[in-house]
Amino acid sequence: MARHYDNRTEFDRLDALYDAGKIGSRELMRWDMDVLPRDADLLRSEAAAMPQDEAFPEFVEKVRARGALVEVVSDGLGFYVKSNLAALGLHDVPIATNQNLVSNGGEGMSFPFGHPSCFVCGTCKRERVRLHQAAGRVVVFVGDGTSDRFAAAHSDLVFAKGSLARICVAEGWPFTEWDSFADIIDEVDRLFADGRLPSAADDIRAWQAAHALPPRPFICGPEVWGPGRTTPGPGPH
Repeated sequence: MARHYDNRTEFDRLDALYDAGKIGSRELMRWDMDVLPRDADLLRSEAAAMPQDEAFPEFVEKVRARGALVEVVSDGLGFYVKSNLAALGLHDVPIATNQNLVSNGGEGMSFPFGHPSCFVCGTCKRERVRLHQAAGRVVVFVGDGTSDRFAAAHSDLVFAKGSLARICVAEGWPFTEWDSFADIIDEVDRLFADGRLPSAADDIRAWQAAHALPPRPFICGPEVWGPGRTTPGPGPH
């Protein structure tokens, strides 16, 4: 969305700092909103024009037919997620993302899915994964970005591309590469057929005993960095 404005170099500089772990997403997003125009209609129209993965609705339908839950978890500017899903015909997919009044700059952002004592990320993707696992679910995470690393570190299965795939390779985390949701649609039946996913809720406990990865240590959050952080601390390595 920054192509209309005079801050392209600064956008790129801060994105690079974020990718390098020098600043957190809350700081980045508040800066983004402060330099973007205070024009909610313009920002919403720009967001609506962003290309969508047209295979996503079919993916949701196929996964739900297996009795699984689909949740969209985003650590972005937040205001466009619900409307862009609606444009794909998806009005009832649960969403965990940041809240954004759009017209109030950085002050208009809030983080209802943030960690209670770590303020680096807006939406704590790690805790979304752990919440679903604590509810007895097997978590398959699909991601492509730097913020996804904290969720991928704890998910049972991971589909990754882009910077997330590079992080998984560097960390030695197993993952399946994907390009569009059409690739994952093709993989769903195989995941259940070959036992990489339990075929029914009653099978989850046995599946976890046979297939689940051993618990990984936290790579983020107050357990690693201490409480109250607003920028990432050093990793545990």
